[in-house]
Amino acid sequence: MIVLLFIIVVLCSVLYLNHRRRYKFADSLPGLKPVYPILGNGDIMLGKSDVQRFDTMVKICRNNDRLVKVWAGPRLLLFTCHPDLIQQILSNPDCSEKPFLYKFAGFEQGLFTAKHKLWRVTRKRLNSCFNQRILHGFIPTFVTCARRMAEKLNELPDGATVNIHKYTSLCTLEMACGTTLGSTILQRKEDKEQFVKGLDVAFNGAARRMVSVHLYLDFVYRFTKYYSEIMQARKVVCDFFNELISERKNFLDSDRQNNNSDTADNHKPKRLIDELLSVSEDGKTFSETQIIDNIYAVVTGANDTSGLLIAHACLFLCFHKDIQEKLFQEITEHLPGEEIDINPDTLKQLEYLEMFLKECLRHCPVAPNVARENMAELQIDGVKVPAGNIFVMNFYALHRRKDVWGPDAEAFDPLNFSEARSKDRHPFAYLPFSGGSRICIGWRYAMFSMKIMLIYLIRNFKFDTKIRREEVRYRHDLTMKLPFDHMVQVHKRITAKERLSQSYV
Repeated sequence: MIVLLFIIVVLCSVLYLNHRRRYKFADSLPGLKPVYPILGNGDIMLGKSDVQRFDTMVKICRNNDRLVKVWAGPRLLLFTCHPDLIQQILSNPDCSEKPFLYKFAGFEQGLFTAKHKLWRVTRKRLNSCFNQRILHGFIPTFVTCARRMAEKLNELPDGATVNIHKYTSLCTLEMACGTTLGSTILQRKEDKEQFVKGLDVAFNGAARRMVSVHLYLDFVYRFTKYYSEIMQARKVVCDFFNELISERKNFLDSDRQNNNSDTADNHKPKRLIDELLSVSEDGKTFSETQIIDNIYAVVTGANDTSGLLIAHACLFLCFHKDIQEKLFQEITEHLPGEEIDINPDTLKQLEYLEMFLKECLRHCPVAPNVARENMAELQIDGVKVPAGNIFVMNFYALHRRKDVWGPDAEAFDPLNFSEARSKDRHPFAYLPFSGGSRICIGWRYAMFSMKIMLIYLIRNFKFDTKIRREEVRYRHDLTMKLPFDHMVQVHKRITAKERLSQSYV
């Protein structure tokens, strides 16, 4: 017994000394108190609601202007929301690794969670799927889906109260499948709704595990109810994708048999699914797992983030009726009727819409938190940080810094993105889609799709809500989500043709 106790003491001493040696560099940095053995600062998240967890993450950064150390069990996390430090981290080629936290999201061979070596090869090959020419070719699909969303809303009684996120989410899912997968999902009503529900469970489950130190170990996590929930949700998502992939494979096989030159030309830019199913010039192919994981990364990124942002935008329209009316005037001036062609040139003319959308993204960045791991020693803020450490950047807090955005940083004002105000702003003060080499591959895609959705929503409807601005809170998740539904009243606008007919009555 004495011998066993001696061995345990020796092992604990060795582990402690190794731990101290590994993290000695951070001794000079401020940190959260108290710090408990094994648990670290994990108590700040235990027993908290998702809303409280979100607020805690923001508070950590707001109370510490530069780097602050947070202990996730025995692992050290370095938090910041300072634009200078964020620029150093995201611009450094040795800081493009995703830390272990991202493996909790699953689909580890896709762009979102892949380790640096695999991500670099995959990103290089898939970049062409999101070039300007491809994106411009997607506009007719965006228009069709946005018009269909408006038609569904128009079927409701005037002034009906709805969860607008259900409509925007299904619209972006149709857009994503139609453009990146080349598949129509119009007849899959039940499948679409199950997919969206499965996606929410999968995202929330991953986010919960990231802030729950006691769930980090796989053999512990597998015995919890959360494991079965997230695995079931991922199965729903994968089954949905597998059916669409199978359909596309059959289409491509048929096309090749008919010697279709468009599909046979390897030098032409391809849509995402076609590139994933093709053979590269050096003879390399994507594995089945890589195909599924990358489709998950891109389609869920397009669906969950864009659909969510437009739902948030509808609430901002409700809170700011003057902005809603100004947007309507601009849209009807440049796009007076359904027959007007929406193209890149007409979209450029909608300058206030652009500013409004950017302000929505400032308040609701695609991901409120992003983490990176340095692959080599990094000197930051006078501290030499050895390789293998984790930086957590809070973009929600970054986008509300008064030293960047002024004393009214919390206010909603599209003019924050006017040329005059944007001129001398820090290049890393605004990161709605992250930044650096691992910036979201589909950020231009998202901007096109969201602008077109807003055009159809604002041109056809007025929005109101009983939700008050001060009631808006966010819950901890991989993306910016409310703890309640986006309930808005949808009022139909009178078209120019209807106004003209009424004038003769």
